[in-house]
Amino acid sequence: MDIEILSKFNPWWVEKNVPAELTGTHKRPILDEIYKYLDKRYIILLYGLRRVGKTTILYQIIDELLKKGEEPANILYFSFDDKTASIGEIISAYEEKVRKKRIGESERAYLFFDEIQKVGDWQSDIKILYDLHPRLKIFLSGSASIALQRKSKESLAGRIIDLFVTPLTFSEFLQWKGVNIDMKKPEMFQLEIKPHFMDYLRKGGFPEIINENSDEIIRKYIKNAVIEHIIYQDLPREFGLKDIGLLKILLEAIANEPGMIVNIDRLVRDLKRNRITIGNYLEYLRYGLLVSIISNLREGMLVSSRKNKKVYPANCSFCFAYRDDFFADNVLEKVAETVVSSHINAEYYYRNSFEIDFVKKSKGEPIPIEVKYGSAETRQLKLFRAKFNAPKGLLISRDTFAQEDGIKVVPLWFFLLQPTEKTIDWNG
Repeated sequence: MDIEILSKFNPWWVEKNVPAELTGTHKRPILDEIYKYLDKRYIILLYGLRRVGKTTILYQIIDELLKKGEEPANILYFSFDDKTASIGEIISAYEEKVRKKRIGESERAYLFFDEIQKVGDWQSDIKILYDLHPRLKIFLSGSASIALQRKSKESLAGRIIDLFVTPLTFSEFLQWKGVNIDMKKPEMFQLEIKPHFMDYLRKGGFPEIINENSDEIIRKYIKNAVIEHIIYQDLPREFGLKDIGLLKILLEAIANEPGMIVNIDRLVRDLKRNRITIGNYLEYLRYGLLVSIISNLREGMLVSSRKNKKVYPANCSFCFAYRDDFFADNVLEKVAETVVSSHINAEYYYRNSFEIDFVKKSKGEPIPIEVKYGSAETRQLKLFRAKFNAPKGLLISRDTFAQEDGIKVVPLWFFLLQPTEKTIDWNG
């Protein structure tokens, strides 16, 4: 490993600080969670969709360590997104040319490995480093989801804390825009909030485009920097996929019809692929954090059906990337469902003689959630409450605040500004 490459990744070795352009101008709430473990031995794994700011967070942690007085040469950062190397090669070069001693000796050392999922059998190398060097603190980031977590838990159980990095929440988006509202008087801010909310829906909370105004540039960014990078590089590398066209077709179909119920037989007929292939490729999209799949809940709240799964884009901006009519009312209805699905990390919906968009559990009780971006119709919520003896229901509207007979109605923008638990756990 050439020392010039390592030096480019670690400018603080010479400058004694992290350049401002790397740390960004805003710090996200997840940093507070990370700092709880800064003095603990645990490995920290940050995972999430591409371009949500994981690398910036790593630089902010390094900046915090330097401000606390850590020796710059004791902090190593390397991104596998840009360069191919083995963990062993990097450590050897670091020990020989920078520290001039083994990483397990004297002062504590900090390792930051970005996009770790690109390293074959990375978990074994990290386990060895952790077990052999008690004074070593390791931070990892990755853009995969289930595969990354599975490997970490299988080999690093008891050694690792994994934290999911989301795109900016709507609350963060407003803060970065310098918009403040009084949550005790939300109705007063509807007119002010609406254009910002529409802006948020098309950008999906990706930090790099928060101030971009061009629809064309936003669409190209979402497609090129996020979606296509995952489809053309990340998923083929992780799973050895060959049918890139099928990944693209499936994702575009889901982005154009959020909440579609997966009909495998129809997809087999239309796409001329077999059932196993289509099922697997839908799972690959889920592994890549491009879609979310939710199950139809059976009665009793105990099990879900394997059939009639619904699938949503993992981010509402994917809909904007593929649809020129994004702001049409009939499209926004489905976009609204997509945003709610992400916000509550939806697992279930209900469909049997009538349909409920989402069902969450609160204190052991089923809470039906309906998204009605048009008319604030509560009939289906009432049916569900009667059938399951549900104590309350939540209707997410375009702009209506109301509360009646155990049903709470709030606008989508207001719903997104609060933790899910706070909105659901109310005295109805």
